[in-house]
Amino acid sequence: MTAYNAITPVEVQASARLIKLMRSAPGGNRLEQVMWAASGSEAIQKALWAAIAHDRSRPMIIATRYGFHGKKGLSNAVTGCETDAERDPRVKFISFPMAECRDISLRGQAFDFTPYQKELDALHHQYGMRLGTLITEPYLGGGGSYHPPKEYLQGLEQFCRKHDIVFIIDEVQANFGRTGAMFAFETYGLEPDIVVLGKGLGNGIPVAAAVGKTDIFDSLGYGEASDTWSANPLCCAAVQATLDAFERADILGQMKPSSAIIERGLVALKELPFVANVRGENGGMVWGVEMRDCAERTAAEWANAFVLACYQGDSSESDGIHLLGPLAKKVVRVSPPLVITPDEATAAVALMLRSARRLSA
Repeated sequence: MTAYNAITPVEVQASARLIKLMRSAPGGNRLEQVMWAASGSEAIQKALWAAIAHDRSRPMIIATRYGFHGKKGLSNAVTGCETDAERDPRVKFISFPMAECRDISLRGQAFDFTPYQKELDALHHQYGMRLGTLITEPYLGGGGSYHPPKEYLQGLEQFCRKHDIVFIIDEVQANFGRTGAMFAFETYGLEPDIVVLGKGLGNGIPVAAAVGKTDIFDSLGYGEASDTWSANPLCCAAVQATLDAFERADILGQMKPSSAIIERGLVALKELPFVANVRGENGGMVWGVEMRDCAERTAAEWANAFVLACYQGDSSESDGIHLLGPLAKKVVRVSPPLVITPDEATAAVALMLRSARRLSA
């Protein structure tokens, strides 16, 4: 685990392979250098530090409302919305198109970026060249699994290009296949200045990275982005093992049938009175099932009951389904392993539907 103020061959190899992979992806032209971190929130912090250092006369940050970027420092400051306590005055929020993507049935509908453009223009009119950074998630993860039209994120990028603002995509949750492509910036047709990676990058080993333009990262002074554990040999070996796995097999291609099975099964849950909406990535491997107030239970109570029922499974079987606790209190996140087989996916969604029907009986 020794890595502080030193470099190892395994770090050099991991950096080179990651940069090569990301630059070969559509939209990866600006991704030239890796800045390692020990967690997603630390990588976000470092990315924001670098963006601010790039032009210290432009310290203000635009963030999309209800995103989740971390619980520490600047990563916490760009999380949530302006009504949260102890908000950093450098951070200003804009709306995320939650209504337009509240359910899978709305996919492909015409999208009007005009209201969001007006918000951006109003901020620029008020703060002008003090605005230096914009950060967003490709889809809202912790905010409730909202997956926007491509035109929304592309509109944010166009605003950044017009005003020379650093464009950061937080893919800590969304990277390595969740959106159907290796990276979410591919799925959404973006060319970000900095992409932040984590979670799937190390598959259980705590490692994260900000990958971006060299001139932005070089704006930091010596040691400004250093920490004790970043780029340690164990984490860099885990990154290489992840890359090895994707090189050995067509993981993204093989997951498509399972993705379709799971989505059909989740949509079937809408027959139940307490299920309001299902949303997710088309061809990807992440969804949110939103509950509504029904009978004598609140949406949050239904969400927690659903998670527990799936975990317990059928009384006649030993298997259940482990789901994370609800997002935004009432949205159940479904984020299976990319390697789940079609048979496993079929059995899982069938068990989920049986468990849900028992709740409403």
